[in-house]
Amino acid sequence: MTTEAHVTVEVEIAPAAAFDVFTRETGAWWRTDRSLSHGDGPVTFEPGVGGIVRDGELEIGRVKVWEPGPRLVFGYGDTDVEVRFEATTAGTRVALRHYGWAEEHTGQWQRLLAGFARHSLEHALLGRLGEFLDAIGAGDVAFFERNLTDDAMMIFPGAGNTYTKEQCVASMSDHPPYLKYDLSDPKIVHIGESTAVLTHRATVMNAADEKPRSVVVSTVLVQPGWRLALHQWTQETE
Repeated sequence: MTTEAHVTVEVEIAPAAAFDVFTRETGAWWRTDRSLSHGDGPVTFEPGVGGIVRDGELEIGRVKVWEPGPRLVFGYGDTDVEVRFEATTAGTRVALRHYGWAEEHTGQWQRLLAGFARHSLEHALLGRLGEFLDAIGAGDVAFFERNLTDDAMMIFPGAGNTYTKEQCVASMSDHPPYLKYDLSDPKIVHIGESTAVLTHRATVMNAADEKPRSVVVSTVLVQPGWRLALHQWTQETE
């Protein structure tokens, strides 16, 4: 019987960011009903070599290798888990090997790492949104020409504030930069592998505003390249 489980997933964030999500944000992606060691979950890591690894309140091992970016090794009961974070052109390939773990139980890790990949996508899409905000601040019209779909729509509060791609690009050079864009409560709705809906709340203010506004934002991004297909703001009532 093979005594090694091997699972690989690819995510669209850099290795250092993937390492950070894997070790520090397990509460967001490690489902507590998928514990491998009958703890209450999720697994948590104390940073650094020798740090305690816990499944809920249950101590299950110690960190043996802590190399933010390329590699993590930790004890899991009387077995070891090695996770490598390998740079790719699109982000990171995460390769997990659980030594001493029967191959037929690989599905448990597959389900856990699927959650890790979904949460990593949230980071990638938030980073993508940041690129759009940076392009506005830089007056980078060419960025919007490249990164809006041909039939993209942008809808903002108020009459007459619906824009096609052509209208958006034409007005972008005169768009005032944001003085404030505080984002909170991000969520992702997955629609297949090539479409994602990112929603969040934001407190925003640009040079043309008299005071900050509270809005709910929905953005539809599509592959390839996570281009923007729809962007809609809804004003929150006071």
